[in-house]
Amino acid sequence: MAVEQSSLGGAVDYGIVAAYVLGMLVVGGWVARRQRSTEDFFVGSRRLPSWAVGISLLASMFSTITYLGLPGEMFRSGVGYLIREVGIVVTFVVVWFVLVPFYSRLRLTSAYEYLEHRFNYATRALASLLCCLLLMGWMAVAVVTASRALVEIMQWRLGWDPAGEAAQDSSIQSMILLIGGISLVYTTLGGLRAVVWTDVVQFAVMLFGAIYCLFFVAWSTDSTPLDWWHSWKSYPYRDATPWWSWDVGQRSSLSFIALGMTFWMLCTHGANQVALQRYFAVSDLRAARRTYLVNAVANLALVGLLAAVGYALFYLVWEVRAPLGKGIASDHLAERVAAQDSVFPQFIRIYVPPGMRGLVMAALLAAAMSTIDSGANSIATLVLTDLIVRRSTRYPARQLLRWARITTAVASFAIILFSLGLYHVSKTTDIITLCQKGFNCYLGPLGGLLCLALFCRKATSATAIPAVLVGVAAGVASAYSAELFGIDYSTHLVIPTAFFVTIAVGWCTSWLGGRPTRQQTQWTWWQVVRHGPPVEATSEGL
Repeated sequence: MAVEQSSLGGAVDYGIVAAYVLGMLVVGGWVARRQRSTEDFFVGSRRLPSWAVGISLLASMFSTITYLGLPGEMFRSGVGYLIREVGIVVTFVVVWFVLVPFYSRLRLTSAYEYLEHRFNYATRALASLLCCLLLMGWMAVAVVTASRALVEIMQWRLGWDPAGEAAQDSSIQSMILLIGGISLVYTTLGGLRAVVWTDVVQFAVMLFGAIYCLFFVAWSTDSTPLDWWHSWKSYPYRDATPWWSWDVGQRSSLSFIALGMTFWMLCTHGANQVALQRYFAVSDLRAARRTYLVNAVANLALVGLLAAVGYALFYLVWEVRAPLGKGIASDHLAERVAAQDSVFPQFIRIYVPPGMRGLVMAALLAAAMSTIDSGANSIATLVLTDLIVRRSTRYPARQLLRWARITTAVASFAIILFSLGLYHVSKTTDIITLCQKGFNCYLGPLGGLLCLALFCRKATSATAIPAVLVGVAAGVASAYSAELFGIDYSTHLVIPTAFFVTIAVGWCTSWLGGRPTRQQTQWTWWQVVRHGPPVEATSEGL
């Protein structure tokens, strides 16, 4: 069965990408002209519409990592991998009834301002540094992912030997620099308001790209999703997906996948500055709840579409023998994984028609740019608010805004450098595993720290800080157990392990250490939600 391939149409595609980039820069400049303070820059004056913020939250969390990684993951794990979405139910309950009512009582800009009230400044600074490390790793993975995809789609080759490894390296490195350079200029202008609105556009284009892929495969091969499913069942290289396993080295155990994703969602919405900064950008409790609801519904829709895309692309490769994913039947795991992750970008390059392909290319570029926007904006918020300026009253608003833009530009540049280094150590690792091993070891301890602060009345800085450090050690040890100890440990268990170790150490030592002050105990969850903060909690750093 023949499937018609698209013509190259390079000029049209590049023109659309250039127009998209120019449009984003114009938006950033337009928003920058209206900014008067760092509250405008970092939290959009706390008046952004909840539906747009909810979509922006999803776009920032999704990025190119999941957009391109999930279809490849379906080759390996199949529909069982979607069991991870059950975490949305648990997260909904916690966010709706626990986290949002608490944070809405506090007018924060940095999520970790709260920790100084609850413990002390050292705890706040430690949490801020850990989140910066988390975001640096996360953003770098997203940029590398987007760069690989765009080089594949655009057939961008630099060097004397276009087919050689050196040319591949040079092409991806130049793409990282291009994405980072554009983002650096744009990020220093637009702030969170520009990020949110460009995220909305990015989400719409990503949704369109997934829908187009499904309709193309169904129409051109005269097949249905049921045909795709039956074809995948014959794939000899798919992972076994048991519902439960006592083997902690089992990567594809459905229970491990669900547990890992549930804790990722909980810790992200409860302790990650990127997510919390969006809740801070809306006006009140009802708006914050709508933000999460929009995020959850959009997440389910996009994940379902991308799962179907994975099966559709598998059918196109396995049954129709389309020229995609060379190596998906390789006996070498690294080669097979790389081939699986490359199928979606190759499909866009070969089968999406000119013009439409340029739109999808622009979406991938925008996804990477938006990721840098979100990460750099959040890192700058933490650095400026938690580490440089803890009291804003002594500085003019214009001076603080200038510092915010400089800090954001420096953060963007650091992400570019980190991305270049990460590319060279990630050539033999699939995208999903790279995320879980590269930086999730910091997310569990952050979630554990916030949990101790909210619910452990006896916890103090003397018990919380050692608990976080032990939790980080546990996260690193579990993420790199094979390299360090020769023991396989599921990457899906890294976040839960680090989280529970942090909680256990903090709770046990709280019975041995000193007692918190009376004012510190008034910053626990129950006291704040029931009575409000003991003093007016306004943003200190901005």
